[in-house]
Amino acid sequence: MVAAQFHKALSEQTRLRIMALILEHKEVCVCDLVAVLDMPQGTVSRHLSYLKKSGLVQSVTRGTWRFYQLNESLSQPLLAILKLTLDTLNNDCQVQRDLTSFKPSNC
Repeated sequence: MVAAQFHKALSEQTRLRIMALILEHKEVCVCDLVAVLDMPQGTVSRHLSYLKKSGLVQSVTRGTWRFYQLNESLSQPLLAILKLTLDTLNNDCQVQRDLTSFKPSNC
């Protein structure tokens, strides 16, 4: 993974919100992200696609649902930067609302 792609992927607020939810819950379904982010499915999917192309997340399909999780092959230095970046969002009101309102739907 190119460092510029990594940082560019994290330069957008919605993608940071998605990554915070993925790190907190280990795996998230698109339908749950749509609900908590209060965004159209197409918008959420576009951000997830960007995160996947950048190498931050990977997806798995179960039935008609797609689930996203942290890319297992993410290098330790990039994982450390990601965690540090997301730790700085502890005071972000929107991210905190996302984390507290997230309820997995058992898709």
